[in-house]
Amino acid sequence: MPPRGAVKVDILGMEDTIPNENLTKGEEKRRRFEEAIGRKKRKKIVWIVGVIIVAALLIGAVIWYGKKNIADAPGVFYPDIGRQHIGLNAALPTPYNSNPPSSGGHYGSPAKWGIYDYEVNDKIFIHNLEHGGIWIAYHPEISSEAINNLKAIANEFGGSKIVMAPRSANDSDIAVAAWTRVFKFDLTNGVLGEQQKEEIRAFYRRFKNRGPEFVPDTMSGVDPKSVQ
Repeated sequence: MPPRGAVKVDILGMEDTIPNENLTKGEEKRRRFEEAIGRKKRKKIVWIVGVIIVAALLIGAVIWYGKKNIADAPGVFYPDIGRQHIGLNAALPTPYNSNPPSSGGHYGSPAKWGIYDYEVNDKIFIHNLEHGGIWIAYHPEISSEAINNLKAIANEFGGSKIVMAPRSANDSDIAVAAWTRVFKFDLTNGVLGEQQKEEIRAFYRRFKNRGPEFVPDTMSGVDPKSVQ
């Protein structure tokens, strides 16, 4: 509503007011001041609404890009079934929903990051996944060439947040696990192909440090042989 004494007009769709000759100079001055304040308020509202719209669009784009990245990454997502600490011989609070496990009840300490030439209890390595680690599990019957190729990939990344060990419970030749994500495949003629190597690297880059707990690479763990 225009200030008292002003006449409201619409010029080309834009509201404005024109002075009323019956107003005193003081009243006219006050009218113009009130009108200027109103314009500033309207501009501020428009600016705030614009910022909100742009922010919403940016957030939506980030969420969409993140989901697309995950959808395009190697492996399959498995729902998080918990993070309860249990003993190595304790019953599971919830049965594991992937092979190898990618979440769920686990031992109270993770293993030291590194490559092992013996089988390690799943409950220990799950704790490494919780800390954002990547677990490379291979069936003990695969070729020594394929094992050496896997070791070479782990060493490419300096062994950073990687645990690797044979695992007879695998239902595939090789399985690479992160928290709630597993990528697994069988070898062709016992050979680890170049595409499979690249997919392992892509999995590592995409899912390292994606666990529910972030800890530095230097955080120590247990020697699995000392507890299992």
